[in-house]
Amino acid sequence: MSYDVVVIGGGVNALTAASYLAKAGRKVAIVCPGDQIGGLCARHEFHPGFQSPGILNDTSMFRRWVVDELGLKDHGLTYAESTKTLAFGKDQHIILSDQIDETADEIAKVSSSDAKNYKAMKAFYQKINGPISQLLNNIPPDIVDPQGSDLWSLFKRGFQLRRLGKKDMLEILRLAPMAVYDWLDEWFENDGLKAALALPAVTESYSGPWSPGTNANFLMQQVSRGSSVKGDGLALISALEKAAKSSGVHFETSARVSAIEPGKGIRLADNCFIEAKTIMAACGPKNVFLEMMDPRHLSHTFEQRLTKFRTRGLSSQLILAVNKAPTLVGTGEANRVLIADDLDSIERAFDPIKYDEVTRHPCLDIYLPSQDHEDLAPAGQAVISVLIHYTPYSLRGGWTSETREKLCDNVIEALDDKIPGIRQSILGKELLTPQDIQERYGLSGGQLCEGEHALDQLLVRPTPECSQYKTPFDGLYLCSGGSFPGGGLTGAPGALAVKMVLSRQ
Repeated sequence: MSYDVVVIGGGVNALTAASYLAKAGRKVAIVCPGDQIGGLCARHEFHPGFQSPGILNDTSMFRRWVVDELGLKDHGLTYAESTKTLAFGKDQHIILSDQIDETADEIAKVSSSDAKNYKAMKAFYQKINGPISQLLNNIPPDIVDPQGSDLWSLFKRGFQLRRLGKKDMLEILRLAPMAVYDWLDEWFENDGLKAALALPAVTESYSGPWSPGTNANFLMQQVSRGSSVKGDGLALISALEKAAKSSGVHFETSARVSAIEPGKGIRLADNCFIEAKTIMAACGPKNVFLEMMDPRHLSHTFEQRLTKFRTRGLSSQLILAVNKAPTLVGTGEANRVLIADDLDSIERAFDPIKYDEVTRHPCLDIYLPSQDHEDLAPAGQAVISVLIHYTPYSLRGGWTSETREKLCDNVIEALDDKIPGIRQSILGKELLTPQDIQERYGLSGGQLCEGEHALDQLLVRPTPECSQYKTPFDGLYLCSGGSFPGGGLTGAPGALAVKMVLSRQ
């Protein structure tokens, strides 16, 4: 088999990259290790008659320009009118949505000053959106061997910042290195609101809200968020797969790559060789270079940098099969629930992971997919997906059946007063620890973003040699969440990597 380009992986970035390449006239094949397309959004049966919606579901940061350029609306993608999240703080709850005024009205029920400041904060992010979006939605400059175009790009971005005015420019420079705790404490007084806003910014950065640099994640998320795809990750994957197939992309599933030969092609585990001068790897950088390539081809410096690229997983998933649709305390409208009492409780939940222990009171991110996907469960029944923050990859004493059951009990106990009757309604469950996630999805360390979102790993990602998606090997490019601008369901690494490839051919 011979193609112009072979794309390794089956998730959002692989499908995005393949679709762009095929639309540009390339003969493209996707090689997916799983038996179905989807990556972290792929379905699988975890209990008889019940299917998991995958691990990732937040589509609010998937780039609108990717949707437009790939014509995903022609393939069934639509946006939800309003996405609601029920955030439980200590002794209260707040309903957050992607509508600013609607959210401010909800916040006003617990704090009128916080409602006013929420709108002011959103206005600030809208004001600085231009230069930050330019940074996040363009190929990063080459910092190893900068050319004239790289220097010009840096100059333009610096000029855009300067046009904001001295006050706002200095504010951006101040906020990026801050701890998200300090930033939110400047704006708000309600502990539950601050916890709900902070939790997504820290959970894949191996840090707590007190950690310096976590506010950079919050900045990136606030600038990038928009409306969610109706049907979340499963619907996004469906539209991307249809777009890829309509452009002529060939799919090879259950095809595990055993070796990459840059400029020539890839060899599969069954010894089948697929020829391709260009290879795009939508899998983690460590998988590419430390597992799929002959180590003799890696320089010592490059290998050391890859080894030091931090991929410590710190989230587990508990999937529940329940015999009735869950009823939430406070509202029945939300399809996502956050449980974190306050910023200090998030910090306390983070502390034990540094010692390979599990907190007694985890912070939870709960997704209720059956509201949009009735086919995940038998009629009248439902599926609940819970991301558990924080859980270590290597638990002290090991992930035994006893420690796994203890973690499940802690989570169900936390859910019990938020979803009345949850314990009695459970028919089956599946727990995926970071070790399980690594084994099932091939993610190094079980890291859901394929590399921690720490301040030093955001712009230069994963290494200086690979910061522009190209690699030290001709014809081999990276396009996973392990590359700029990071993980999550954004489509940006896949799209920007293709733009780099096409600019060099």
